[in-house]
Formats: sequence, C-alpha cells, structure tokens
Amino acid sequence: MTLNKVQTAITNQPTVVVFISSRTCSICHADEPRVRALAQQSHLPYYQLDIMDEPALASIFEVLTVPAVLIFHQGKEWSRQARFIEFNQLTADFDALVTISAPVNYEDLFKKN
Repeated sequence: MTLNKVQTAITNQPTVVVFISSRTCSICHADEPRVRALAQQSHLPYYQLDIMDEPALASIFEVLTVPAVLIFHQGKEWSRQARFIEFNQLTADFDALVTISAPVNYEDLFKKN
C-alpha cells in the first residue's frame, strides 16, 4: 500500500483504519493481524503502511512511535493509539463508527408507538 493510495482513501471513503508499522518492530508484527481482523469484522477499510518504506509518514501523520493505529472518519482523524494498542478501546471505537455510519430509517425514527 502506498501513502498516496491511503491519502486518497481517507479523502474518498467515510471511514478508514490506518496501521503504521516498521518491519523491525516485533510488536507491530504481533498487533497488525489483530487490528486487521477487528477492522475486517467491522467492515472498515484497512490500510497498513511501513514507516521504513515511506519515512514521510512520520511527519504527515505525526507518528512518533510504532505501532500506530489511526482511524479517520469523514476525512478527519477520529482516534489514535500508538505503541501500546488497547484492543478493548479499539473494538469500542470500531463499534461506535459502525453505529455512526449506519443509515437511519426515518420511518422507524418517527413512527408512533
């Protein structure tokens, strides 16, 4: 995945999950499959970038340490975790985004009981 493709996805898709890692980071190798699986379970677009392949990531996304999970919603950063990924919070964030993004059925919303 390239930085350009991820930036395009952030602009064009409602919600995007970006995992930034380094191939020399053992924690990144352990956390990446878990984050990817959670994003896939929530049907959220997932992108993984290696900071060694694209050093500009550090300044563009203001990432000071890896692994980093950045969640973008409507083109803006919605959530961020770095170094120590709290998977319970990440799951809650994904669930909240799925709820926010769900279409509203206005007939049900204004239906009289």
